[in-house]
Amino acid sequence: MKFPSIPTKILIFQTVPIIIGTVLVSVPSLAASFASSKGKVIIDHFSENPDRVGADANAEIFLSENGSEVYADAFAEANFVAYPGVAANADNSSASEVGGTGSNFFALGQSTTRVIGDFSIEEKFSFNFMVDFDLETSVENNSDESANAQGNVSFFIFETIAEGTPILLDFFGVSGNLESPGDNDFFSSTQNIVPSNFTILDSRVHESFGGNEEYVSAFFKGSYLRTFDGNQTRNIRLVQVKANSAQVQSTPEPSTTVAFLLFSVLGVATGLKSQKRE
Repeated sequence: MKFPSIPTKILIFQTVPIIIGTVLVSVPSLAASFASSKGKVIIDHFSENPDRVGADANAEIFLSENGSEVYADAFAEANFVAYPGVAANADNSSASEVGGTGSNFFALGQSTTRVIGDFSIEEKFSFNFMVDFDLETSVENNSDESANAQGNVSFFIFETIAEGTPILLDFFGVSGNLESPGDNDFFSSTQNIVPSNFTILDSRVHESFGGNEEYVSAFFKGSYLRTFDGNQTRNIRLVQVKANSAQVQSTPEPSTTVAFLLFSVLGVATGLKSQKRE
């Protein structure tokens, strides 16, 4: 990652795209097992430009073919742009897709993105956002194959006080899980403040659970607004994280350890450090 040199105290941090794939092992024309998890977020129309910003993206895959046919693809990109005199904006997209056919295979793809912005706020902090969210799974033989797709998009609003632990002010999240076969399927959107400072202006959700083919397709467009008393300048931090995971396997499950690929959305949210002013 490299920071461009610009003549201000506001930094711009943009990640290069992280692309892992497609990795192919005797690719089938049509995979018997398939899983896909994709997401995109756009954040703009901030009430104030940030003092500092950061962005990060990561993608990784794991394959075990054991004489079967498998493929995996993972992609992640994140940007937070803040130039003096120009409206700040952030965006990130990520996708994980895997497939396989045969008697003994395993494929896993996962991708994560995160953006962070620190703001000096006196009376009002607001922004607009858009979320695209898609999961899909399918299996040909539900007794010998399984497919799983997971996704999560989360917005955290913190108040930071000196070097103390940030205080969570607001949260909005979208998450889903598909298992084929299986009945552990869900899709949900959550807000932790009632009434919430997040407002959903438009939403569309299409889902199909059960059977050998399942999907979730969702779109959210909304805004965030929180007001303060204006008696002091507050340090407000926006952290937005996204995680996508797709997995297919046949039985018996390959013995290769994949624990190192597991990730936590909370860890992604708290692990990012913003770049300090000079």
